[in-house]
Amino acid sequence: MIYVEETFSLTPASPETLDNFIRFSQAQFVPLAQDLGARIVAAWSSNAQLFSQVTQVVEFDDLEALKAFRMKTSQNSDWGKYLAGLEDFAPQRRSRLLEPLGPVPPETLYQTIAESRKSPLGTYFLAVLEIAADNMGSFMTALKERSKELPIVASWRPVAFRRNQVIDLWKGPLPHSAYKPADDWSKEFFMMLRPIAPHEYVVPIVTLPYSPLQ
Repeated sequence: MIYVEETFSLTPASPETLDNFIRFSQAQFVPLAQDLGARIVAAWSSNAQLFSQVTQVVEFDDLEALKAFRMKTSQNSDWGKYLAGLEDFAPQRRSRLLEPLGPVPPETLYQTIAESRKSPLGTYFLAVLEIAADNMGSFMTALKERSKELPIVASWRPVAFRRNQVIDLWKGPLPHSAYKPADDWSKEFFMMLRPIAPHEYVVPIVTLPYSPLQ
Protein backbone atom coordinates (compact mmCIF):
# COMPACT_ATOMS: atom_id res chain seq x y z
CA MET A 1 0.00 0.00 0.00
CA ILE A 2 0.97 3.62 -0.50
CA TYR A 3 -0.62 6.67 1.09
CA VAL A 4 -0.87 10.32 0.10
CA GLU A 5 -1.05 12.61 3.13
CA GLU A 6 -2.30 16.11 2.32
CA THR A 7 -2.23 18.86 4.94
CA PHE A 8 -4.16 22.11 4.46
CA SER A 9 -3.72 25.36 6.37
CA LEU A 10 -7.22 26.82 6.10
CA THR A 11 -7.50 30.57 5.48
CA PRO A 12 -8.87 32.42 7.35
CA ALA A 13 -8.35 30.00 10.22
CA SER A 14 -11.69 29.82 12.00
CA PRO A 15 -14.44 27.34 12.93
CA GLU A 16 -16.63 28.77 10.16
CA THR A 17 -13.94 28.16 7.55
CA LEU A 18 -13.58 24.59 8.76
CA ASP A 19 -17.36 24.07 8.49
CA ASN A 20 -17.35 25.43 4.94
CA PHE A 21 -14.34 23.30 4.00
CA ILE A 22 -16.07 20.16 5.28
CA ARG A 23 -19.12 20.89 3.12
CA PHE A 24 -16.86 21.59 0.14
CA SER A 25 -14.96 18.31 0.60
CA GLN A 26 -18.15 16.30 1.04
CA ALA A 27 -19.61 17.76 -2.15
CA GLN A 28 -16.53 17.64 -4.38
CA PHE A 29 -13.51 15.76 -3.03
CA VAL A 30 -15.22 12.63 -1.68
CA PRO A 31 -17.23 11.64 -4.80
CA LEU A 32 -14.42 12.58 -7.19
CA ALA A 33 -11.78 10.65 -5.27
CA GLN A 34 -13.96 7.55 -5.26
CA ASP A 35 -14.83 7.83 -8.94
CA LEU A 36 -11.19 8.29 -9.96
CA GLY A 37 -9.84 5.36 -7.96
CA ALA A 38 -8.62 6.73 -4.63
CA ARG A 39 -9.60 5.38 -1.22
CA ILE A 40 -10.02 7.99 1.50
CA VAL A 41 -9.09 6.34 4.81
CA ALA A 42 -8.97 9.29 7.20
CA ALA A 43 -9.51 13.04 7.50
CA TRP A 44 -8.96 15.06 10.65
CA SER A 45 -8.41 18.53 12.01
CA SER A 46 -5.91 19.73 14.56
CA ASN A 47 -4.99 22.99 16.25
CA ALA A 48 -1.58 21.83 17.49
CA GLN A 49 0.56 23.40 14.74
CA LEU A 50 -1.89 25.85 13.16
CA PHE A 51 -5.49 26.58 14.05
CA SER A 52 -8.00 24.66 11.91
CA GLN A 53 -5.37 22.65 10.07
CA VAL A 54 -6.82 19.73 8.09
CA THR A 55 -5.15 16.49 7.03
CA GLN A 56 -6.50 13.94 4.55
CA VAL A 57 -5.00 10.48 4.00
CA VAL A 58 -5.77 8.66 0.76
CA GLU A 59 -4.74 5.05 0.06
CA PHE A 60 -3.64 3.33 -3.15
CA ASP A 61 -2.65 -0.27 -3.82
CA ASP A 62 0.76 0.75 -5.14
CA LEU A 63 2.64 3.48 -7.02
CA GLU A 64 1.15 2.37 -10.33
CA ALA A 65 -2.35 2.89 -8.96
CA LEU A 66 -1.32 6.35 -7.76
CA LYS A 67 0.10 7.19 -11.19
CA ALA A 68 -3.15 6.06 -12.83
CA PHE A 69 -5.13 8.25 -10.43
CA ARG A 70 -2.98 11.27 -11.20
CA MET A 71 -3.38 10.67 -14.92
CA LYS A 72 -7.17 10.57 -14.53
CA THR A 73 -7.23 13.75 -12.45
CA SER A 74 -5.14 15.59 -15.03
CA GLN A 75 -7.79 14.82 -17.65
CA ASN A 76 -10.86 15.48 -15.49
CA SER A 77 -12.42 18.93 -15.64
CA ASP A 78 -14.32 18.44 -12.37
CA TRP A 79 -11.04 17.74 -10.60
CA GLY A 80 -9.71 21.01 -11.99
CA LYS A 81 -12.72 22.80 -10.48
CA TYR A 82 -12.06 21.04 -7.17
CA LEU A 83 -8.44 22.25 -7.16
CA ALA A 84 -9.58 25.79 -7.92
CA GLY A 85 -11.96 25.67 -4.98
CA LEU A 86 -9.28 24.15 -2.77
CA GLU A 87 -6.99 27.08 -3.60
CA ASP A 88 -9.58 29.42 -2.10
CA PHE A 89 -9.65 27.48 1.16
CA ALA A 90 -5.98 26.54 1.49
CA PRO A 91 -3.44 28.42 -0.62
CA GLN A 92 -0.82 26.90 1.70
CA ARG A 93 -0.79 23.12 1.62
CA ARG A 94 1.66 20.26 1.45
CA SER A 95 1.59 16.59 0.55
CA ARG A 96 3.87 13.61 0.95
CA LEU A 97 3.90 9.87 0.31
CA LEU A 98 3.74 7.49 3.26
CA GLU A 99 4.21 3.75 3.49
CA PRO A 100 2.91 1.43 6.22
CA LEU A 101 5.24 -0.18 8.73
CA GLY A 102 4.82 -3.96 8.67
CA PRO A 103 4.12 -4.53 12.38
CA VAL A 104 0.85 -2.55 12.04
CA PRO A 105 -0.64 -3.77 8.73
CA PRO A 106 -3.31 -1.84 6.77
CA GLU A 107 -5.86 -4.41 7.93
CA THR A 108 -5.66 -2.90 11.43
CA LEU A 109 -6.82 0.45 10.03
CA TYR A 110 -9.59 -1.22 8.00
CA GLN A 111 -10.86 -3.02 11.10
CA THR A 112 -10.89 0.20 13.10
CA ILE A 113 -12.77 1.99 10.29
CA ALA A 114 -15.41 -0.75 10.33
CA GLU A 115 -15.71 -0.57 14.13
CA SER A 116 -15.92 3.23 14.08
CA ARG A 117 -18.90 3.12 11.70
CA LYS A 118 -20.85 1.25 14.37
CA SER A 119 -19.50 3.19 17.34
CA PRO A 120 -17.66 6.41 16.39
CA LEU A 121 -14.73 7.28 18.63
CA GLY A 122 -14.14 10.78 17.25
CA THR A 123 -10.82 11.50 18.90
CA TYR A 124 -7.40 10.10 18.16
CA PHE A 125 -3.84 11.32 18.49
CA LEU A 126 -0.64 11.10 16.50
CA ALA A 127 2.66 10.09 18.05
CA VAL A 128 5.40 11.39 15.74
CA LEU A 129 8.78 9.85 16.48
CA GLU A 130 12.30 10.43 15.20
CA ILE A 131 14.15 7.13 15.21
CA ALA A 132 17.83 7.18 16.10
CA ALA A 133 20.30 6.39 13.32
CA ASP A 134 20.47 2.68 12.43
CA ASN A 135 17.69 1.86 14.92
CA MET A 136 14.71 1.44 12.59
CA GLY A 137 15.04 -2.35 12.75
CA SER A 138 15.01 -2.26 16.56
CA PHE A 139 12.00 0.05 16.52
CA MET A 140 10.05 -2.24 14.19
CA THR A 141 10.87 -5.24 16.38
CA ALA A 142 9.64 -3.36 19.46
CA LEU A 143 6.52 -2.23 17.60
CA LYS A 144 5.76 -5.80 16.57
CA GLU A 145 6.10 -6.98 20.15
CA ARG A 146 3.94 -4.18 21.60
CA SER A 147 1.40 -3.37 18.87
CA LYS A 148 -1.19 -5.91 20.03
CA GLU A 149 -1.31 -4.43 23.53
CA LEU A 150 -1.35 -0.80 22.33
CA PRO A 151 -4.31 0.92 20.62
CA ILE A 152 -2.28 1.85 17.52
CA VAL A 153 -4.52 2.11 14.45
CA ALA A 154 -1.83 2.73 11.82
CA SER A 155 1.91 3.24 11.60
CA TRP A 156 3.48 5.06 8.65
CA ARG A 157 6.77 6.60 7.57
CA PRO A 158 7.65 8.93 4.68
CA VAL A 159 8.68 7.26 1.43
CA ALA A 160 11.28 9.98 0.75
CA PHE A 161 13.27 12.28 3.01
CA ARG A 162 12.99 11.96 6.80
CA ARG A 163 12.99 8.17 6.51
CA ASN A 164 13.71 7.99 10.23
CA GLN A 165 10.35 9.58 11.06
CA VAL A 166 7.42 7.39 12.15
CA ILE A 167 3.80 8.53 12.46
CA ASP A 168 1.71 6.33 14.75
CA LEU A 169 -2.05 6.88 14.83
CA TRP A 170 -3.52 5.98 18.23
CA LYS A 171 -7.12 5.46 19.30
CA GLY A 172 -8.65 7.72 21.88
CA PRO A 173 -7.85 11.05 23.52
CA LEU A 174 -4.52 11.69 25.18
CA PRO A 175 -4.04 9.35 28.14
CA HIS A 176 -4.00 12.04 30.84
CA SER A 177 -5.65 15.44 31.11
CA ALA A 178 -3.80 16.12 34.37
CA TYR A 179 -0.45 15.10 35.79
CA LYS A 180 -0.19 11.59 37.19
CA PRO A 181 2.97 9.84 38.41
CA ALA A 182 4.37 7.26 36.01
CA ASP A 183 3.18 3.72 36.63
CA ASP A 184 5.36 0.64 36.26
CA TRP A 185 4.13 -0.10 32.73
CA SER A 186 4.96 3.35 31.38
CA LYS A 187 8.35 3.33 33.11
CA GLU A 188 9.25 0.07 31.41
CA PHE A 189 7.79 1.10 28.05
CA PHE A 190 9.61 4.43 27.79
CA MET A 191 12.85 3.01 29.16
CA MET A 192 12.75 0.62 26.21
CA LEU A 193 11.58 3.23 23.67
CA ARG A 194 13.71 6.30 24.35
CA PRO A 195 17.13 4.93 23.28
CA ILE A 196 15.53 3.84 19.99
CA ALA A 197 13.39 6.96 19.44
CA PRO A 198 14.87 9.83 21.46
CA HIS A 199 12.57 12.52 20.01
CA GLU A 200 8.76 12.38 19.97
CA TYR A 201 5.83 14.76 19.97
CA VAL A 202 2.10 14.13 20.25
CA VAL A 203 -0.73 15.80 18.30
CA PRO A 204 -4.40 15.48 19.37
CA ILE A 205 -6.69 15.18 16.34
CA VAL A 206 -10.46 15.11 15.73
CA THR A 207 -11.94 13.19 12.81
CA LEU A 208 -14.07 15.08 10.28
CA PRO A 209 -17.60 14.06 9.16
CA TYR A 210 -16.46 12.75 5.76
CA SER A 211 -13.68 10.62 7.23
CA PRO A 212 -14.24 6.84 7.02
CA LEU A 213 -12.37 6.65 10.33
CA GLN A 214 -14.74 8.06 12.96
